Amino acid sequence: MTSTLPTENALFAANLEATHHRTDQLFFWLLLAEWAVAVALALVVAPAAPGLPSHLSLAVVGGGFINVLPLILIWRRPDWWLTRQAIAVGQMLWSGLLIQLTGGRIETHFHVFGSLAFLAFYRDWRTLMTATATVAADQLIRGVLWPESVYGTANPQWWRLLEHAAWIAFEDGILVFGCVRSIREMRVIARREAALARSTEDVEREVQHRTAELAAANASLQTEMKARLQVETDLRQAHKLESVGRLASGVAHEINTPVQFVSDSVHFLRDATTDLLTMIGHLREVEASVLNGTPSLEAAEAAAYAAETADLPYLIENMPKAIDRALDGLERVATIVRSMKEFAHPDAIEMAPVDLNRAIESTLVIARNEYKYVADVVTDFAVLPPVRCHAGDVNQAVLNIVVNAAHAIADVVSGTPARGRITVRTRLEADEWVVVTITDTGGGIPVAIRDRVFDPFFTTKEVGRGTGQGLAIARVIVVDRHRGELTIDSEVGRGTTFFMRLPLHGVVVPAADAAPVGAAA
Repeated sequence: MTSTLPTENALFAANLEATHHRTDQLFFWLLLAEWAVAVALALVVAPAAPGLPSHLSLAVVGGGFINVLPLILIWRRPDWWLTRQAIAVGQMLWSGLLIQLTGGRIETHFHVFGSLAFLAFYRDWRTLMTATATVAADQLIRGVLWPESVYGTANPQWWRLLEHAAWIAFEDGILVFGCVRSIREMRVIARREAALARSTEDVEREVQHRTAELAAANASLQTEMKARLQVETDLRQAHKLESVGRLASGVAHEINTPVQFVSDSVHFLRDATTDLLTMIGHLREVEASVLNGTPSLEAAEAAAYAAETADLPYLIENMPKAIDRALDGLERVATIVRSMKEFAHPDAIEMAPVDLNRAIESTLVIARNEYKYVADVVTDFAVLPPVRCHAGDVNQAVLNIVVNAAHAIADVVSGTPARGRITVRTRLEADEWVVVTITDTGGGIPVAIRDRVFDPFFTTKEVGRGTGQGLAIARVIVVDRHRGELTIDSEVGRGTTFFMRLPLHGVVVPAADAAPVGAAA
């Protein structure tokens, strides 16, 4: 089967193109805003020196000359390298023009640093070099021919140009470092996205492959009695795949909830930003009319109406909350994905040291959809040294017992507003054993069947809900594979506690004894 998944390079290129396109749009509006500010500024400053054009004509004509090429390129050729270079040149020429309009005031020089910071949004250090060369040439030429337009004085000290150059070089160094680091991070993200897509495709292919194997095994069962053991193994694997599918559905549901309120928060922020920009536009019209000496009542009314429509107190109160909700949602998604990765990590052939507490936490995140409607989970983890074990198998055993506990609680609280509790504890015993206890507040296990709960295919659940393999597989993992102990303490009507005792330093188990394991019933 030919894979149609996007490659790492394709994902990186798409993300970088989107970044460039967004930044192009930012500069489209920024260049227009700077033109408007320059014209407004020219209306309130003194005329230019004799022999030079007036400030107003300089702002209108000079600003138009600066903007024409960048705006055309943004409109016709977004995300083109030459478009970025033209924007860089235009943005730095705006710095020079604004500095000249204000007579070289030091405050206006900060426009240079702000422009470089905005250009860094492209994640392209070459754009910063073009911008730096432009502003250096501008300040050098004007500093020689007309120093008042740069430094505000006809006889500036000789070191002023070096001081300006040093500050620009300092910012360039920081921004170039940031651009290079950002590009590296984008490549890492693209690599992870491609790996996740490949992993998903591999899982789907494995499911199809295992399903085909199971069908073949069931067909041969009627004629070949010697294939019974293989058929049983395949059947366990099929239950494992079925459980993984059910857990995947639950995990997808868990991810959907935080993603939904991230989406809601972003939509709110988009609408709020639109309202604020509309109000700012009307305020600029009012400011322009006042500066022209012809105050516009219509513009003032439009600004007042925009402010009333935007509901500023509401936006001020809720925009930070929306940002916090979005960040919280993304953190939840990251936690779920990280837990899925840790839970699905394949075991090595040999046992390895494992942070058992963290492994159990990941398993509880994966199983949350099984218990969240009927029970609360409480954890009480002791400080444990690394436990030598098969982490994936131990995760599977914990999952099976937790799912079994959730079903037991559901049988008790079904149809009532009550909720049960599942308590998971860990402790170190005699520096040789690690004990994991899982306690539920379900109905308990009757004495008559207590000795059979670990038997394969034994279940008291209705058809379609349980297969009787979950606890049997947990026993195989703990007792057979790890040479540990799995015991029960149960009281009818009070709940059940499972005790999982694992050797701290692991054991050497012959390959022939490594029985296949499956998933929760």
